[in-house]
Amino acid sequence: PDDVVEEILLRLPPDDPACLFRASLVCKAWRSAVSHPHFRRRFIGLHRHRAPPVLGFLHNWKDERLPDFVPTTASPFSLAAPDRRFWRPLDCRHGRALFLSDDRQETQELLLWEPITGARQGIPVPSAFRCDWPTAAVFCAADGCDHRDCAGGPFGVVFVFTLDISPNADVVTSACLYSSETGTWGKLNSREYEFSMDFEHHSSVLVGRSLLYFLSDGGMILEYNLGSGELAVFRPPPDDYGSDNHRFNLMLAEDGGLGVAEAIDFQLILWKREVSDGTNARWVLSRIVDLDIDPCTLVPVLGFAEGANAVFVKTVGSLFMIELQSEQAKRVCHNHGFCNLIPVVSFYTPHSRLQVPGGEHQDPAPRLNLLRRGGQQGVWEEKSLELAQLLFDKGCKAINEEDLAHAADCFRHVLEIRVRRYGGLAPECASTFYRYGGALLCKAQEAANRSGNVSKRAPNEESITPTTNKDDCEEGMLYHLYHFHHYRLKYVTVFCIVLQVYGMVS
Repeated sequence: PDDVVEEILLRLPPDDPACLFRASLVCKAWRSAVSHPHFRRRFIGLHRHRAPPVLGFLHNWKDERLPDFVPTTASPFSLAAPDRRFWRPLDCRHGRALFLSDDRQETQELLLWEPITGARQGIPVPSAFRCDWPTAAVFCAADGCDHRDCAGGPFGVVFVFTLDISPNADVVTSACLYSSETGTWGKLNSREYEFSMDFEHHSSVLVGRSLLYFLSDGGMILEYNLGSGELAVFRPPPDDYGSDNHRFNLMLAEDGGLGVAEAIDFQLILWKREVSDGTNARWVLSRIVDLDIDPCTLVPVLGFAEGANAVFVKTVGSLFMIELQSEQAKRVCHNHGFCNLIPVVSFYTPHSRLQVPGGEHQDPAPRLNLLRRGGQQGVWEEKSLELAQLLFDKGCKAINEEDLAHAADCFRHVLEIRVRRYGGLAPECASTFYRYGGALLCKAQEAANRSGNVSKRAPNEESITPTTNKDDCEEGMLYHLYHFHHYRLKYVTVFCIVLQVYGMVS
């Protein structure tokens, strides 16, 4: 009976989301059951006494072999994260992730992405923004929300950047708050300091409902008050343990206040900031966690998972996630040289929207409300469309030069812009869908042509001599055959969209 099936599916482990995803592929009835909002409410309610799981993390490490989203779950699992070659992840909190577009683009913008639903929304950066390494934080703005399932509701974004006025003058650090309910940026709050602050290696921490903290690359901590908009700067804990500023990372202390974690040798050292007399504050050593992991010296803490109370640390050879309550360490993957991790913490249930192979959304719908910033919205959209045309021309040039991978990437990014502007079935998107599908099909044919004499190997690896045995040849053929069908199916899906646009099929 359907009700019995639902009761069984509700009891699948939340820390292994691949189980629910596989269940959604069994049949239409099961997919309809697990993707229904009622199922999600019951699923979260059944596990209300436990912390949401860490699904994985976003990162900025530019290695083509690594996915944009790296899972930390027991079974293989993936989310269709924005391409990090175009978007730099800044923050993730309350069911939303925040990205900043590549600084090589003429007009930069923020991108809000909901990992569970896949919904995306573009947000223009504040007009006063001009610097190389800004940062931003996103948070839920709904009153009384427990932040276990608040995606789709009102949210806020705090954008922080510094501006050098002149070589002999102080540096101005500015922050402003965006509200999704008004669709506008608020007043720009600024303060002058003697030093500049870049934010490349660390993300933010939200303390309570009113204080956001950012750690600069130079080791200074910036406090932003959501209520008053005031800015304050103070230093991290002392380096009595022989560390330096780059070893610190912000976290929440056990009492819910601001904390800092650092990894030295085989120990994780936790600090908390105690406030006395309402004004003065000092750093106090909270706890030292002895770690029994890889026999290598620990290096800086890379990220803190809010809501799950876990930190990421790396050794020379591996990356580990450490649950602070149980002090258990879990090896996540190899150390690929990560410098900053943005953990994704949420309960996962499959969404009703279908995805094309490879985890890429065919249509960025459901669309969120576009930003309305007075009379500037039209200018921003016009510049985004100009960027789309530029990328479209680059994609056509890449096809002529037989650089099919680059062409597919260009057309995919053009689709993100044009579909967000016109809609997935608009005639303005038809030529891009057609070009994207053609690039994917040519890429698949190229892989299939090589399948007879090329085996599976890592990028930039030297060619393998033809001394491979029969099993190796079969493995290579199966590998490329898989990719051929993978891209062919994507092409068919894209081509069906083109037919729908021109009304050739219902």
